Amino acid sequence: MAEKHPPHRVWASGPFDLDGLSEAAERLIPVLTEVLRPVEGGAIPAGVVALQGEMGAGKTTLVKALCAAWNVEEDAVSPTFGLVQCYKGQGRAIYHLDLYRLKDEEEAWDLGLTEYFDGDGLNFVEWPEQAPGVLPADAVLLEVRVNGLQHDGTRELFLSVPHQRGM
Repeated sequence: MAEKHPPHRVWASGPFDLDGLSEAAERLIPVLTEVLRPVEGGAIPAGVVALQGEMGAGKTTLVKALCAAWNVEEDAVSPTFGLVQCYKGQGRAIYHLDLYRLKDEEEAWDLGLTEYFDGDGLNFVEWPEQAPGVLPADAVLLEVRVNGLQHDGTRELFLSVPHQRGM
């Protein structure tokens, strides 16, 4: 995602409260399916989604809502302490990575995190700014913004693709 041009925004959710997160996730799925790599015979695409948002914005809650919408049986939980969580849905691995606790980008390389990005899984990466150089050039950016106070403010989602892929 480290590129000279800013990413190109392709979708915005509009404001919603946390009760509307499931509906926002349902509206996001077709757009993710369009901008990520399609995988033969699968409803869940492959690729990397860099999730940005302040602490408590709802990044993990969004991944949980997306997994539920894709009929993943496991309950998505924060990977902060384990670094990576893996869920299975419709024959596809969904990896949920949290880079918040990394000291630097070199640690991400040493841990071999890029191996997750090379396969046919779907990867959600929280705190991608901790190691931007490990993300593939075709990673998409999903921003979670809070309007107002964190505990009762509305949220908005913004999806952007790398500039060279603009839609």
